[in-house]
Amino acid sequence: MRRIVGAILVVLGALLLGLGLLAKPYLYPRLATVPLDQDSTSISEGKNMSVLYPHVKNGAAAIDALKGVDVKSTRTVIGIPGKVAEQDLQSSTAFWQTQVKSEANVGGKWVPLSYSDEGVSFDRVSAEVTNCCGDYKSVGDLDNPKKTEQVTRSGHYFKFPFDTQQQDYDWWDGDLGKAVPIKFKQVEDLYGTQTYVFEQEIPKSQIASREVPASLFSTTGTGNVSAKVMYGNTRTLWVEPNTGVIIKGQEKVDKTLESSAGTVAMTVGTIGYNEATIEDNAKTWGSKGSLLGLIRGPLGWILGLLGVALLGLGAFLLLAGRRNAEQQAQHSTRSGDAAVDDTDRFFTEAEQTTRRRSDVDRG
Repeated sequence: MRRIVGAILVVLGALLLGLGLLAKPYLYPRLATVPLDQDSTSISEGKNMSVLYPHVKNGAAAIDALKGVDVKSTRTVIGIPGKVAEQDLQSSTAFWQTQVKSEANVGGKWVPLSYSDEGVSFDRVSAEVTNCCGDYKSVGDLDNPKKTEQVTRSGHYFKFPFDTQQQDYDWWDGDLGKAVPIKFKQVEDLYGTQTYVFEQEIPKSQIASREVPASLFSTTGTGNVSAKVMYGNTRTLWVEPNTGVIIKGQEKVDKTLESSAGTVAMTVGTIGYNEATIEDNAKTWGSKGSLLGLIRGPLGWILGLLGVALLGLGAFLLLAGRRNAEQQAQHSTRSGDAAVDDTDRFFTEAEQTTRRRSDVDRG
């Protein structure tokens, strides 16, 4: 029985030792890779915001400046594997499409504010954009809302790298049209998940100029006026460090139109993931991140040491079983020898007894 148990422990120990040796160099790289077929939805909400509401009124384009309204943005992210497969890059690169629909609550009814559509290719491990596969952004308006154009990006867009460090990264800002540093600030817990908090401060500056209706600045205004598009933002991201996934995102946006006639808000206020999105992200990616961190970190040592221990115990039981079998064999041999000796002694004693009786009879 000892030999059977020992053999089982040796096999199990060898298996655990092998898994321990392969956990980080083999298993981790295959898990620390973003999926090609991503499918996710997040919802952001803002209270008491000021926004522009473009719409059609009486058959003509109109823009209203809304103040003190609630805003909701629904963002969907869909992976498109075919985009990278066309260039045989699927092993290293992903292409995700993101669509954002923003709405404002006007008089108890949600009305559309804007819609954006962007396609972004990025490295499946480092998460840096690669611009490999016809990356684009929407530039639509009321006349042609589905219009897009190609764009070249830099930095990070969807997420941070696996094994995110407490350091600065470059993060893409669509309004600026470039990546700027986002700085590590602190560690914070969200629903039991440890996150790294990063903050990107974008000082307000002019990013464009355009002709806009003078009626935006004054009810008596007519025609169009030239206005500067001014933009500033404080973007804060809470990141699960093992996966690089954003658990919570928030923006304090200050985007306005400035002209000789005055200033009007395009998007002004704070908007961020709602609590349901944050909690779901924390529970989903917190557990996945912990497992990934375990595989990258101590799991190899734990499995390796456990495997060595089982190998040692199994070998001991095998040797002990072999010694026991040898001892039993030796004992059986000695017992057989003793039986032979007893038989010889029986015949010897019987012969001696017969001789004594014969001597007595003669006497």
